[in-house]
Amino acid sequence: MEARLEDYLGGARDRELERHLGECEACRGALEDSRLAGDLLREALEPADEAHPAFLAGVMAKIREEKARAESPAAFWRPLEALASRLALTAALVLFALSAYLVGLAPGRNAAQVPSSTEISASELPQPPQDPVSNEEVLQSLAERSNGR
Repeated sequence: MEARLEDYLGGARDRELERHLGECEACRGALEDSRLAGDLLREALEPADEAHPAFLAGVMAKIREEKARAESPAAFWRPLEALASRLALTAALVLFALSAYLVGLAPGRNAAQVPSSTEISASELPQPPQDPVSNEEVLQSLAERSNGR
């Protein structure tokens, strides 16, 4: 009988179910619970008559903010900023594609074109002068250069 309660609540006539409801307290309780749940759901789904004042204040503030943003002098630059960002992205993609071509797809290079190792050993570098042994040696080197006038 419980399976038939939903159809009965929907408006279907069922004499056998009506007789059963007259005798069975549990099914009458289930029917009343179902009616109450349906009423609560329908009431919750109905739109409110008026919006809450806090909601209205928030919506109006957003509208004023959007209007001020659209009328501001900075609004002129927004489309140009979007265009500039798209151009920058396109340029980055082109540079990436060119670098990928140069690294992976470029024609082979001759060994003569590729420079050999550029390492320099320490013996090829000029060596600094030795430290003087005594003060006399320093004075003599200054005298030789005519710096000790």
